[in-house]
Amino acid sequence: MNGIDLLRRKLNVVKKQKELLILEEAKLVRMARQREDVAKKLETVRKEKFRVLAEEAKLIRVIKQNVNPA
Repeated sequence: MNGIDLLRRKLNVVKKQKELLILEEAKLVRMARQREDVAKKLETVRKEKFRVLAEEAKLIRVIKQNVNPA
């Protein structure tokens, strides 16, 4: 298993994390309309989502650079 395969596996993990965070955020947004006490958790989930999105973008760039060198 080479480095590209490991990066692709990591990318799949990150994509799954992103999917779960988006679902969690949607659930918390619905709950926030009903109650005020979920605002802190919603803020945490949004920060984590943006961290995962940045990691996904970084992995995609690295994979593309290694697969198609300039």
